[in-house]
Amino acid sequence: MKRIFSPLGALLIGQFLSAFVDNTLLFIAQAIIRRDGYPDFYLPLVQGLYLAAYILASPWVGGFSDFVPKAKVLLIGNLVKGFCLFGFLFGFNPALSYGIFGLGSVIYSPAKYGILPFLTKDEQQLMKANSWMEGVTIVAILSGSVAGGFLSDYSIPLTCVLGFILYLVSIGFTYLIPHNPGTGRMPGWNAIRDFVADISFFMRHVDARFSVIGSAFFWTVSNILRLGMFVWVPEELGLAGNKPVSLLMAVIGIGIGIGALLAPRFVSVRTYRKAIFFGIVMGVTVMVLSYVHTLNVAVALIFIVGILGGMYIVPVNTLNEYLGDRTIGTGRATTVQNFAENVFMLAGTGAYSLAERIHIPIDHTIRWSGILLLGFMAFLAFYRRGCPVAIKGDVE
Repeated sequence: MKRIFSPLGALLIGQFLSAFVDNTLLFIAQAIIRRDGYPDFYLPLVQGLYLAAYILASPWVGGFSDFVPKAKVLLIGNLVKGFCLFGFLFGFNPALSYGIFGLGSVIYSPAKYGILPFLTKDEQQLMKANSWMEGVTIVAILSGSVAGGFLSDYSIPLTCVLGFILYLVSIGFTYLIPHNPGTGRMPGWNAIRDFVADISFFMRHVDARFSVIGSAFFWTVSNILRLGMFVWVPEELGLAGNKPVSLLMAVIGIGIGIGALLAPRFVSVRTYRKAIFFGIVMGVTVMVLSYVHTLNVAVALIFIVGILGGMYIVPVNTLNEYLGDRTIGTGRATTVQNFAENVFMLAGTGAYSLAERIHIPIDHTIRWSGILLLGFMAFLAFYRRGCPVAIKGDVE
């Protein structure tokens, strides 16, 4: 019980509850789109507005997360995300409601990672805390996706009410997290200029750039796969409805959770470039997946993709926090990373939407996403312009 109510335990439980609800929301949006007869392109539009909200708010949220105690930032982020559920519940446009969720997410995200250096003592503890954070998040993705698929098919209002209750419980756990001392200043009219300077700083250094671009590449391909599942599962596996999609996403979630727990055994902050290997194997596995038409083989390959993804993304995120804590601040560093992720994901969503509009077969889209990931990994492997960030001997 002491561990559960320790500051790190409270953070992890609050993150689980918040991420659980987060991962029901896309299924609720999809159920509303089907129920109300929205056109086929509307699901990518929903995702696009989420990403746009993330991108537009980025210049302000990093500085805000460093200036305000991060426990308060988590509370505010959850409250804003709760308004998305009100929008779904009371019949507002699903794309606009999901955009509100994007705003809450961009507020919440820098704090959940940025507080980890404050709650840990050294590099090894930080890596383990990141591993637990990713593991807890993936379990939430797993259970939230399954619950979202089943509950949204059963009752949209019930799913919304339950989600809001869980957000409130998550907010309750933030009161068990100590307030870290604020740094910097409250972002104002100069926030865009400061944010551009932060991006420039990270792009000039090979290790900092890796922590930003490496994460953006991963989530771009992951987002294309996530959207593609809603089409690939019924067309290639012959399984209709949200439930099969949610179960396959749960399989990915289990895999990522296992990969996240394994990552510290194979990669450290100092040897972060080893993560490229897992990205390469993941890209090849996605390409093989595009040729599959049987459920058992698909489940096995999706599980492998998840494990490889977890082993890749944990060291990348840890590197970002480690360097941010020693330079511009973890909140600002995480926001630069999130900004890059969402710019790339928005481009990927646009490319996916275009592929749907011109009727490119979904198996081709999945295959090209694997090829894209291989290209991204080649870029990370061979483009090493710039010097490491700082701290001599910290990272290689």
